[in-house]
Amino acid sequence: MPYSYALAQHGTTLATRPFAERLRAEVIEEAADCQLVELDFADVLSTSHSFADEFVAQMAEESRDGAIAFKIAVTNAAPTVGARIAKALELRSVRLVELA
Repeated sequence: MPYSYALAQHGTTLATRPFAERLRAEVIEEAADCQLVELDFADVLSTSHSFADEFVAQMAEESRDGAIAFKIAVTNAAPTVGARIAKALELRSVRLVELA
């Protein structure tokens, strides 16, 4: 069973690299024994480029490189949030797990 992390618990606008770094560390600690982590963006209206890069793309890069054991998927992202995440992933040349 995947570990699901609901980002809306932190607000509807997610911004700043330091905040993303703290949340990334929290997810990595909480999901250490999982194979799949779903980052649930339901009710998140916007993210900054720096948040998307530091939280999602950095974690995806760590997963690809074997620094963390789990794979990552994004769920329920609004179109603008999804576009920001996609751009951050593209700039780091990383991909997420596609959920069926």
